[in-house]
Amino acid sequence: MDQSRSSGRQEKESGEGFSSISGFLMVTIGFAVGVGSIWRFPYMLGENGGALFLIAYVVIIGVIGIPLLAAEISIGFKTQKSAVLAYSELAPGKLWYVGGYVHLVAGLLIISYTLPIYAWILKYLCVMLAGGFAGMDAGQVGDYFGAFTQKHVQVLLFALANIAVNALIISGGVKKGIERLTKILLPVLGVIMLILIVAGLRLPGAGAGVLFLLQPDPSKFNTGALNAALGQAFFAVGIAMLASMVFGSYIKNPKENIGKSASIICTALVCAGIMAGFMIFPVLFAAGLEPAAGPGLTFIALPNAFNAIPFGGVLGVLFFLGFYIAAVTSSAGVAESVVGLFIDQFRMSRKKAIAVTVLIMAVVGALCIFSDAVFNTLDLVENNYLLTLGALCIAIFVGWIWGADKFIEATNVKSRFLRGWLKVCVKYVSPIVIIFIFVSGLIG
Repeated sequence: MDQSRSSGRQEKESGEGFSSISGFLMVTIGFAVGVGSIWRFPYMLGENGGALFLIAYVVIIGVIGIPLLAAEISIGFKTQKSAVLAYSELAPGKLWYVGGYVHLVAGLLIISYTLPIYAWILKYLCVMLAGGFAGMDAGQVGDYFGAFTQKHVQVLLFALANIAVNALIISGGVKKGIERLTKILLPVLGVIMLILIVAGLRLPGAGAGVLFLLQPDPSKFNTGALNAALGQAFFAVGIAMLASMVFGSYIKNPKENIGKSASIICTALVCAGIMAGFMIFPVLFAAGLEPAAGPGLTFIALPNAFNAIPFGGVLGVLFFLGFYIAAVTSSAGVAESVVGLFIDQFRMSRKKAIAVTVLIMAVVGALCIFSDAVFNTLDLVENNYLLTLGALCIAIFVGWIWGADKFIEATNVKSRFLRGWLKVCVKYVSPIVIIFIFVSGLIG
């Protein structure tokens, strides 16, 4: 073991760490399988060529997602330090540590400006439990959503409740907090999704939903669809959101195969997106409803669908419970990584780091709840600039500054083919693709 890793490991041993690699995998999968997988991916799959989009998405995950995720994890894994200190150790005396602060801001923003969405999910879970949508027609459900989003104080209260849930989870630390909870909630989420899939596929007319998802449609698969697959893969994996790098620093075993772990995480992400599609669209088509994008799918079309099918009230509760589990494991994962950086970088106590994190979440979240302009601006900054530039920073740093060969050694990958594949993808392919995504976003 080299001296730098030994020093980092000695510091980390007195602090936080996962109990095992399974804990790391569960927490990182929980972070990755969030709102994007349950909400955004299924609709994009159906609207952009079905099976053709899925094939492109899987290829992109393999060529870009797995190598970049392995690269990000390896920075933390090699140094046993959070982002800023990790960059400083691997490139001493250079300005690359600024990338760590970019990841910190990206992480803070993603758990803050998305708070209105988490508030909607929590509210709908409560409404479904109370049977609040029963008897409503399509127009009334749509009006309900529109009216609720304008009740800013009520939305804020649900957002604050979500912040409290996050704070409670991460107050227990890594092992007793986010790891323990994720090991419970992820299997629960999997069971809920399987129940909804089986129930949905048994409904008359469900086959149309399956065709919507998987039928190859060349007329819908074009350069726009390919770009959509690139963007979805890039953001779904959660590159440059800080979490993977910090979680990498919590892995204790210096011989852990990081390439294998990254592959498992990305495979789980793809499977979750496909399962979400089979969970949502058979129910929707069985109810005779057309799919809608964005909030309209989850908060208007699906409540209407649950009203129109047998046992819809029960299935609706299960859906929004699963949706909230996916959301809270994702947000708590990023929040834990932010807290971990504050503890590591600024020598804060866990209580103080949590207090600072939730204060920032509350302030930024409130601004987004009361102002659509703030929400839209932060969404643009996060997705079009911070995450893209942060990922480019990781690719260039790992491939060219720290060095691709040192990165490959840190991953503990033994296969000569896989080592070469990771090296080429991180050093050459990833920067080109990231620049393509960035430029496409600017001119689009």
